[in-house]
Amino acid sequence: MGYATPGSSVSVPLVFPRPQRLTRGVGLAPCAVLDAPVMVIDPVAVPRAQGYRLTVSAQGVQVEAHDAAGAFYAQQTLAALRAGAGPQLPVMTLDDWPDRAVRGYMLDVSRDRMPTMPVIKELIDQLARLKINQLQIYTEHTIAYAGHEAVWRDASPLSFGNLAEIQTYCRERFIDLVPCQNLFGHMHRWLTQPGYAHLAECPNGYHTPWNTFDPKPFSLDPSDPGSFALSADLIDQLAGVSDSALFNIGCDETTDIGQGKNKARVEREGRAAVYLEYLQKLCARVAGQGKTPMFWGDIVLDHPELVPQIPAEAVLLNWGYEADHNFHAQSKQFRDAGVRFYVCPGTSSWCTLTGRTRNALDNLRVAAEAANAYGAEGYLITDWGDWGHWQPFAVSWVGLTYGAGVAWALEANRDETPLAAAVSMIAADESGDTLGGILMRLGDVYLQSAPKFPNSTWWFKLLRSPELPDDAEMIRQISQEDVSRVLAELNAVALDLDAYAPATAQAQRMKRAIDWCVRITRWACTRGGEVVKALSAGHPPYVDGGPAGAAELDELVIDYRALWHERSESGGLEDSIEKLTRVLDPSRSNTGGSF
Repeated sequence: MGYATPGSSVSVPLVFPRPQRLTRGVGLAPCAVLDAPVMVIDPVAVPRAQGYRLTVSAQGVQVEAHDAAGAFYAQQTLAALRAGAGPQLPVMTLDDWPDRAVRGYMLDVSRDRMPTMPVIKELIDQLARLKINQLQIYTEHTIAYAGHEAVWRDASPLSFGNLAEIQTYCRERFIDLVPCQNLFGHMHRWLTQPGYAHLAECPNGYHTPWNTFDPKPFSLDPSDPGSFALSADLIDQLAGVSDSALFNIGCDETTDIGQGKNKARVEREGRAAVYLEYLQKLCARVAGQGKTPMFWGDIVLDHPELVPQIPAEAVLLNWGYEADHNFHAQSKQFRDAGVRFYVCPGTSSWCTLTGRTRNALDNLRVAAEAANAYGAEGYLITDWGDWGHWQPFAVSWVGLTYGAGVAWALEANRDETPLAAAVSMIAADESGDTLGGILMRLGDVYLQSAPKFPNSTWWFKLLRSPELPDDAEMIRQISQEDVSRVLAELNAVALDLDAYAPATAQAQRMKRAIDWCVRITRWACTRGGEVVKALSAGHPPYVDGGPAGAAELDELVIDYRALWHERSESGGLEDSIEKLTRVLDPSRSNTGGSF
């Protein structure tokens, strides 16, 4: 993620190059030579798609690129050179190209938090600097579909005009905006509306895989013609405004199929067959719009007999978010079966408040290794917002930056040493590694407790659902020593943050967001000590710290509102806050709407 010329104090943050392909010349060139590069498109001289050769000499800068995308990525490297250099920079020749042709990022805007349009455009600019070339904006109910106003009216949805504007902005930066609408599971925002409730597989709720009962419906009834009519309408509307060749139809986590209206059919035909039939219909509809369907692969992995029957044109999105997720074996399985697939690791930011740095970096690296070993078509970094999207975007930057690096050039970017400086530069246009270092340390606070929980931290669980059977069982593993170590590390992060003087407006904003994360986590962990005592004594786990604890949470909510309004639309805010404050009222169940 950067390199320093031997014998020189010049440090150049070349964002994710291949240092093994970087030849250092003799001497230094004036930084002014960067201002007038000579650009040439020559696919013979640069044979790899999206690749470029950048030569810096005392006389000027020469760029040869395979294609227009390669020339654009050379410009991103030149911008990084300009940001990191002083009056002079090393003479060099850099041959650079990506490991993966598709390097994507998915942002969840359906769990309450919808970024404003200026924030979305700012993010796209940052993704371009990271050489990301695909963006998926994950939606469930947050697009303003014609004829479905009852579903999206209060959600600050993206209009089709917004999507067209985003698409143009992406295209100018060589980013493919892929339409992404879940069309099978995760439909609770639709199915709780009177006009759609009759389409639910389980209108009165279902048993989740997490040993709980969710009273809200989740998946469409795949046997009801009305379910497909609704999905087809959404496909047609969204595909009609998209120039991407791809379309993500979702279809993940449909574990409720067979618990309700299709119980007899599943018993007769099998859950896999029922799922596959509906998947095939959705894929055919997308193909009829001239686009390649994409879908999440978890149900197929649960039913490997489906692999040979996946529509040949479809792309399977293989997601997994733990450091030990078996991307290698699964990728080999898909390659050997001739299935088109992406690997889809995550930022490890959601359900944590603080992030999980170590888990994220390992998860992202292993996914890149498997993608390279077994020929994945793409590498998609996912960034979710489960349960109200409490975490600010600042928590995602460590995973997003590292993931972009290993997707572009794995072997060049295994080393995590330069990561903090790269995060500071990309996220906040700030030199040095202080901001990135604070975020990485915050994300490693979870390592201070012995028990580790998949896809979450225990303080998040304490805020969300300590009464749920599985979560309560995990929380019982926490000791007072764990609580003390976490609080001590949080205090150390807070001291680092207090001593940090941001140099840019973006960094100042991120400092405020990180401070909120530290304070809400400290509140949860202080309460955690009380919960540990209560559970040990056989008492209910709801301990809110009394009036003083409630007053402190009220102050945190005030700050949460202010931070939210700086970057996000108002739709979803009250729902997010309701989830955040539910911990103070044991009478309100936390079992519903956890997605």
